[in-house]
Amino acid sequence: CIRDRPPEVKRALEEIAAHADEPFAIGYMPNAGYPALREKLAVHISKEQNVAVPGSHVLFTCGAAGGINVFFHAVLERGDEVICPAPYFVEYGFYAGNHGGKLVPVQSKEFTFELDLEKLEQAFTPRTRAVILNSPNNPTGRIYTRAELEGFARIIRKKEQEYNRLIYVVSDEPYRFLTYDGVEVPSVLPLYQYAVVISSFSKNLSLPGERVGYVAVSPKLADRAKLMAGLT
Repeated sequence: CIRDRPPEVKRALEEIAAHADEPFAIGYMPNAGYPALREKLAVHISKEQNVAVPGSHVLFTCGAAGGINVFFHAVLERGDEVICPAPYFVEYGFYAGNHGGKLVPVQSKEFTFELDLEKLEQAFTPRTRAVILNSPNNPTGRIYTRAELEGFARIIRKKEQEYNRLIYVVSDEPYRFLTYDGVEVPSVLPLYQYAVVISSFSKNLSLPGERVGYVAVSPKLADRAKLMAGLT
């Protein structure tokens, strides 16, 4: 837990408990989440990412881990590859493997943990389907700069043309809030068309056991309605 939970959490849980014995008080919600809550979260994401993301492009998930698994289940075919800068959160390998994919770690630059764009470019193959980025990074703490991300986006677009194959960028952002001295955490959504942001409230609101996460699909993504349907 990063810190104590906000007092609003306690008040909300008490309110829910007070009505828990009423008919239909606890039941299934729509698969993508309550529409009003999706709209409210979309406003927050749009401000955070500096991109207008509508509520129809937001999906609630069982934590960020659930979001990544849902995404890989929707887009990966057996043998597909997912590129990931290393060091990385160790469970990424399982998330890709759960859905027939293979994680391809690429070592970052020594000491600074900057993206090694030359090594990353060499890691692409005709089976590359996605890239997963985690900034601020777990475990290194590295925040990828706008210049790094722009350079990487150029490589991805080049590889898409070379292989005639769509490649997704997954930005895993549970630590976006954990920065100091006004350091910018650039958004991938304005930089790359086929991008999604996946995150949760486990860290910033200290709610790991509640498993509240989300997937936000870029409004620039072609066939975004089809992807949202697959995720849902």
